[in-house]
Amino acid sequence: MNLLSTLKLKYKLFIIFAVSNILIIGSMWQIYQWSFDQGFFNYVIQQDKSYLGQMANRSANLYIYYEDWDFLVSESRLEEDWKKAKLASTADMVPSPLTPNLDLIYPSQQYRKRFLLYNADKETLIGEIPFKYALTQKVKVAGEIVGYVGLRSLKEVVQHHTIEFVKKQAESFLLISAFMIAIVALFTWSLAKAMSRPICQMSQATRQLASGSYSTRLPTNSRDELGMLAFDLNHLASTLQNTTEARKRWVADTAHELRTPLAILRGEIEAMQDGIIKVTPDSLGSLLNETVHLGRLIEDLNQLSMHDTGNMDYKMEEHDVVDVLEQTVASMQRSFEEANLNLSLTFDKKRAIPITADANRLNQLFSNLMSNTLKYTSAPGELSIHVQKQKHAVVICFEDSAPGICSGDIEKIFERFYRTECSRNRKTGGRGLGLAICRSIVNGHRGTISSYSSSKQGLGIRIELPLT
Repeated sequence: MNLLSTLKLKYKLFIIFAVSNILIIGSMWQIYQWSFDQGFFNYVIQQDKSYLGQMANRSANLYIYYEDWDFLVSESRLEEDWKKAKLASTADMVPSPLTPNLDLIYPSQQYRKRFLLYNADKETLIGEIPFKYALTQKVKVAGEIVGYVGLRSLKEVVQHHTIEFVKKQAESFLLISAFMIAIVALFTWSLAKAMSRPICQMSQATRQLASGSYSTRLPTNSRDELGMLAFDLNHLASTLQNTTEARKRWVADTAHELRTPLAILRGEIEAMQDGIIKVTPDSLGSLLNETVHLGRLIEDLNQLSMHDTGNMDYKMEEHDVVDVLEQTVASMQRSFEEANLNLSLTFDKKRAIPITADANRLNQLFSNLMSNTLKYTSAPGELSIHVQKQKHAVVICFEDSAPGICSGDIEKIFERFYRTECSRNRKTGGRGLGLAICRSIVNGHRGTISSYSSSKQGLGIRIELPLT
């Protein structure tokens, strides 16, 4: 077993397939031998039984004529003496004795060596086989048993030509088996190599992934389990590649976002030191604004980091999602009026929609989405919020008016620091973290969030949260 564990997979498969085929062929040979023996000897036994009936009738007629078995015993002894004399003197041809009575009993000469005779007491008269081991037939005269005729088993005195026949059959079978094993070995070797090749490729690809080569891909030509495994490995490599690239972008974008307010702060402070800018409430207010912006950015990064590490603390309680939405809408209503934007909320007032959630995090989620509309929607415009209760979840849709987002950006707006072209200006755009925080909050509530182009030519956000 230790040696087998050190072999490559293709050699293991070859050994398994080869041994299995050899065992199958060996089993077939054993079954063939058993079937042949059973069929052949059963046929002979049935034939012997039919001949025994004839031999019993002929023996009965001879017994009636001679009134005992001495005549047959005498002829049998003459025959035995002749055999011994012939074996002892091969130079002189010993003439065969006359055995007319025995010749009358035999159906053919092949039965001469197998003939057995027993008296009425089952004592052996001709032959050496005990009565209980022989195939016998009663000999009756006038309804009385006067003896038994029998035959030795063919297995003991099988004819030479029968042995030769069986031997030739065995040789033919062995030759065919050897040829089949050679063909199977070639086919098995090719099959083992073909089966082990994709596994070796996967092993090599796994090592490349472990070394950081995430561009590695495997061919996915087959649709079997190995093909599915190759597809999964490709998906894993793609995910690792995207994650690595996102991490690099995350570090670069974080450095860029932190560098900008710090550069402004440094520039203004140095200008104050050099006397270029006077220290006035306005100049200090500018410094404060940049400091506040920097603090918000750091807080957003901290929240995302806590979401990623699973350290965000959620106080999950049962709430009516409509109540939370109404509170958020009420707090944002004045801001929308000042921006000349209409804010509306529609829901089924007859049905409560209970969910298990953190009310503060939901408020943050809804506030971020409404703030996103305030930043990017042109006035006059609108934001419509629709709440619909389904069988196992509640669906909340936010749809605002123009401007919209091009189709290429729809899938990316939840990425960190991602801003569409219209929002790259810091004065009009955000930090690029608001929607990323929204996705983290929704994920923390075991929900889903997605974006689409709204019917009002703006942006649509669909949130699905599980019901209590």
